Amino acid sequence: MAIYSYLQGGLGNQMFQYAIARALSERYQTAFILNRSWFNAPQGNATPRELQLSLLNIKDIPFTGEVFPKKLGKISRILQPFLPTQSLVIYQRNAFDFDPMLFKLKNISTKNLYLSGYWQAFPYIEAIREQLKEEFKTRSAIADSYQDYLQKIHSSESVMVHIRRGDYVHSPAAAQYHGTLPIDYYQTAIQDLLATKPNAHFFIFSDDLTWAKEALGASAQKTYIEHASSADAAAQELQLMFACKHHIIANSSLSWWGAWLKQDTGGLVFAPNRWINDQHLDLSNLLPAQWNKVAIE
Repeated sequence: MAIYSYLQGGLGNQMFQYAIARALSERYQTAFILNRSWFNAPQGNATPRELQLSLLNIKDIPFTGEVFPKKLGKISRILQPFLPTQSLVIYQRNAFDFDPMLFKLKNISTKNLYLSGYWQAFPYIEAIREQLKEEFKTRSAIADSYQDYLQKIHSSESVMVHIRRGDYVHSPAAAQYHGTLPIDYYQTAIQDLLATKPNAHFFIFSDDLTWAKEALGASAQKTYIEHASSADAAAQELQLMFACKHHIIANSSLSWWGAWLKQDTGGLVFAPNRWINDQHLDLSNLLPAQWNKVAIE
């Protein structure tokens, strides 16, 4: 058997799709293969992305560009575990759900397992957390343009602040589904953090630094991370996020990783209590209990 995980979206999403494949391959002691066909075909209303997992410290990534199996109908989906087929196809319904049955599949040794989804639930990958810390480092050394930031992060009561705008503002589909966080969220999180860490220094990451600077202003306690022009800028900035002691994250998978794999396990994390525009979703498997949730009006 082999486990096939369908890659789609930006770097943060690709990391989740890699991680679920890695976790299940460890559980079932079998190989996994990453399907990259999404990046070779028109992506409809989705924000165009590049495959970026190769920028990380993952050895011998097995890719395939083969056509991924289509989503099954309800009856076929229910019956497939009991049929003498060579594959089991699972399309995730809710990106933030945790299904423990994925780790208890029967008769799986004779089937290929195909996974399509976002798998944004930390219980899936808790067991391989230390392994992911090593694999999600960059292949190349931290660029010179980021070294000064990194030194400052290590020598201060550093706080990552991630502001995600980009397609959340400019793409109608992304704006309708995700929505941007109001500036009130960041101001509340900053004030709450300062109440216990008065010497905090805020390192602001954003895909819209012009907006961020206007919204948060300048002060001796703030450093804005200027983007490098290199293709691996997102992966490089993720390393800076890991290095920060505390985190104020956006509703973004990339900043989630920055907080969940942080080097300082005792640091504070602030997260929005709404991840997408659907406010009724259960986020308990996405946002750990010890993280501070800030209400979004």
